[in-house]
Amino acid sequence: MTATAAVNANPAGTQMPRSLGMPGRTAVTWAIAGGVGLGGFLVGIMTLSGRLSGGGLLVTCMALFLIGSVLGFLHGSVLGVMGRPAEMSGSKALRTLGLAVLFAVPALAVSFLVAGWIAMTPIAIYTGKIGALIGCTAAWVVGVVLLAVAAVHGWRALQGAYARWPERRYGTVIVAASFAALLVLFLADRPVIWGIDLRVTEVGAVLLALSLTLWLVGPMVTVALRMIQRVGVPGNIFDTPRRAASSVAVGLAAGAVLGLIAVPFAAARYGLPAAGESAGPIGTLVLAVSAALVNEVLLRLFVVTAVAALVLRWHSAHREEAAVLAVVIATIVQVALYVPGVLAIGFPSALTATAFLIAVVALPAAVFGVLFWKRGLATAVVADATALLALALLAA
Repeated sequence: MTATAAVNANPAGTQMPRSLGMPGRTAVTWAIAGGVGLGGFLVGIMTLSGRLSGGGLLVTCMALFLIGSVLGFLHGSVLGVMGRPAEMSGSKALRTLGLAVLFAVPALAVSFLVAGWIAMTPIAIYTGKIGALIGCTAAWVVGVVLLAVAAVHGWRALQGAYARWPERRYGTVIVAASFAALLVLFLADRPVIWGIDLRVTEVGAVLLALSLTLWLVGPMVTVALRMIQRVGVPGNIFDTPRRAASSVAVGLAAGAVLGLIAVPFAAARYGLPAAGESAGPIGTLVLAVSAALVNEVLLRLFVVTAVAALVLRWHSAHREEAAVLAVVIATIVQVALYVPGVLAIGFPSALTATAFLIAVVALPAAVFGVLFWKRGLATAVVADATALLALALLAA
């Protein structure tokens, strides 16, 4: 085969890139950092603090290393593609990820040794052997360097992604507010990690809130704001003081009415952490606003907008028809999320539990969806927070 034929066999722009580029480097370094972070540092620190048994340490290290590597590679890939250089096309950035997979395999094999040495630190301390202590110390140093390298690449990619984000001002406010809300909720009632029954510490609550913000809330807000103009949902309601005042008034009125409807269930908790019972009026208000903001960003801003955009793109539906379907689906999602909590309340009968779901969860969710569609996110947040606050005060 001639050189010309070889070139013609691969259409222009489809050849495997010869270098990783910024997207590929970000994916590989984050895969390494994720594996070392979870499989090495997390296991080592939890074992040293007595929160993790030393039995099966290597197996635990390996399992968490694999999970961290996969999550790190996925996160680094998305971050690298979104933050790619201005001269790099999206298709070329995606092709660099194929090469990144080839580089990641041997890199992860080597970095697993680092994670293993870090995880074995408690054993090295217990045995007191000089060689083992030196090896673990060196592994900790190398591990910190690997995390720092990933952080540098991630920061550069984040800067590029932020510069390419048309809705960055409004989006930054929403993401930052969501992080603050998650942090308040997690510190008020520290969550239990699903699957291992581990209640996080205060530091863990901060890290969990930050992780969810970066890996879940940030991408969801970015996608939602890209689609929000297509479906015609009001974006920023604070265009004028008059518009802001009227939207807040509508939200307060709707929330107050929903709170009155739920009066028969005032003795049951409604989405607020247990700390809200003794937090005082200001603390309860902060918790109500935090819970409302998280609910509305995830369920209304993302779910309603995404469903409506998909319906309008794939079907020749009217805008209002898409809105009805989107609000219904978001309501169903919220009911599904609340079912475990409702069951934990311990209602005397299934009929009472169903009535609670309808009056306190489904009806408000539908109203919040309509308010979001008609008047924007802030109105829905005000209504949700008012309903939560009203019910919390009635239950006091």
